[in-house]
Amino acid sequence: MKIYNALIKKNKEGKIEDVILLKEGFSFFAFLFSGLWFLYHKMWSEFLAILLVNFLIAYMENFLPEIDKILLEISFIFLVALNSNYWLCEHLKKKDYNFVGLVFGRDKTHAKLRFLKNLKADSHPEFGYSITNPKLHRKMLKLQKSKTQVVA
Repeated sequence: MKIYNALIKKNKEGKIEDVILLKEGFSFFAFLFSGLWFLYHKMWSEFLAILLVNFLIAYMENFLPEIDKILLEISFIFLVALNSNYWLCEHLKKKDYNFVGLVFGRDKTHAKLRFLKNLKADSHPEFGYSITNPKLHRKMLKLQKSKTQVVA
């Protein structure tokens, strides 16, 4: 079983608008595409920090033997991949997501279903339209967008 961090976001009425599950631990995609992974998740400051450290490692080329430089680059990429999901969780907390707990599951879908079932049974929350009726939610978003375009 895998472990996932459960985060929820509530709308202005206090209804649950979004549920995100993030896998705990190593991120294979962050290992392969570290900079692009951070850009995809719109983590600009983290991307700049990764870029800065990569430039520093490249600058150290004059002071270190080649094998040490390669080992340093590989270990840095490994550390980034190991911590990237944690950094994404912290990034989402800054965007009004609340950490609720850990969820176990065979895969992400199984874990999300278990989480929603337990969440509904424990606290009887009200879910927003984005979860209970996604088609209606998208229709309302389009309607709001068209109203703002007509006013402008």
